[in-house]
Amino acid sequence: MQIRYKQFLVILVANLLLAAALFTAVSWNFNRSFQEYVRNDQAKELQPLVEGLAEAYQQNGQSWQWLDNNRRQWQRLLQQNLILRENFENGAEEQFSPAKPPRRMPGPPHPMTQRLLLSDAHGNLIITLPANNPGQRKPSIQWLPIKVEGELVGQLGVAHSTELEREMDRLFVTHQLQQSAWIVLGILLISVGLAFPFAKRLVRPVTRLQESMQQLAGGNIEKLEPLPVTSDDELGRLAHAFNLLTDTLKDNLKARQQWIADISHELRTPVAILQGELEALMDGVRPLQPSALESLHTEVERLTRLINDLYELSLSDQGSLSYHRQECSLGTVLSDFLEQSQTRLSEKDIKLDFQLPKRPLILFADESRLIQLFRNLLNNSVRYTNAGGQLRVSLIEERQKGMVTLLWEDSLPSVADEDLGKLFERLYRTDSARNRASGGAGLGLAICRAIAEGHQGWIEARHSELGGLAIAVHFPLYR
Repeated sequence: MQIRYKQFLVILVANLLLAAALFTAVSWNFNRSFQEYVRNDQAKELQPLVEGLAEAYQQNGQSWQWLDNNRRQWQRLLQQNLILRENFENGAEEQFSPAKPPRRMPGPPHPMTQRLLLSDAHGNLIITLPANNPGQRKPSIQWLPIKVEGELVGQLGVAHSTELEREMDRLFVTHQLQQSAWIVLGILLISVGLAFPFAKRLVRPVTRLQESMQQLAGGNIEKLEPLPVTSDDELGRLAHAFNLLTDTLKDNLKARQQWIADISHELRTPVAILQGELEALMDGVRPLQPSALESLHTEVERLTRLINDLYELSLSDQGSLSYHRQECSLGTVLSDFLEQSQTRLSEKDIKLDFQLPKRPLILFADESRLIQLFRNLLNNSVRYTNAGGQLRVSLIEERQKGMVTLLWEDSLPSVADEDLGKLFERLYRTDSARNRASGGAGLGLAICRAIAEGHQGWIEARHSELGGLAIAVHFPLYR
């Protein structure tokens, strides 16, 4: 079943339950309110009887003894104060007109006469109700106070059943409940009519996402359009996350295509040189001399380094780059490496400034990988720093953070701001026109990043105070 139909059914069931609850609440409240209204109306109708009882109480020595279980006196009071008054109010002019004698006798007994009872001020019953039929519910009693000169002398009680007694009242309630039922049914039909388009609109972003996912699964990444984000709810955030995923996949696809193109270029160049020189030797164009063999050996070494670097990066991607960790002093390893590198720096007349903290900085690291990182940083500085420049290497301890930073700074030339974040990308070189004699394949700094991350650290590039490039490598201290 499609999700739009599921949404429709959920909304439909919710509306049905809500409509049933609404109708039940309205019916219960209307019945309760109408019964309260009927009781108040009956209490108002009994007010003449209350006044008659108060008057009779005064006339009989302010006592109820004359009425104690005297049904005849009770019926006479009811006739005088309830039944006759009702008949008089309904047709007094017609019954007692002087032009002609009365046409009819007083009407039938008042419907409430069988539901009245009387008690004194202390709650002792004077007139009781007739015996209930077996199985009949005990009625609720509404008491009306009988007062003489502001003092309570008795109470007139009227028994109310749980159901309406008059036919007109029952017809009125039935009519009102039918009207309420039609209103609730109309509201339900309107809500059901709106539920399906609402469910369809709600599912529309999911449908677009499904179509985009199918295109993505089919490999049409480049032609995939971003999803519109029209809300800030869960569906909107899902569409935004899918757009981020699409952008990431597009970037990865472009990077992979560029990666393959760059690798092909980097491999093709030394292979072409080797092929050309070998063909020249085979054709006798170039004599087989030590210089020719040295040139061939140089290109083979360049090709070997490139293949090894690519292999190490692939191992890093797979998480298979091996590390033989042990406790080592970062300052000692770095100092020994820089001392051995003095000859390379002197060949380009680069002045070295090395600042080492007094206290030892212990890492839990692979010493050979650290030396590989230092060598790549040195190669980068030697290749691109102008002759007569400067190289400053320092170790900065951040004991509170448990970190140590290797800061590698060289002098001019500098790197453009937009290139700083790309230096650690594979095969990336800031100057694409740089010749192969001065520039490498663009893998050294990428390997540095892999080694730093392999030691739970990170690496970043920024402008150097010396005018060139500054590389900061952050390592966690072991102790």
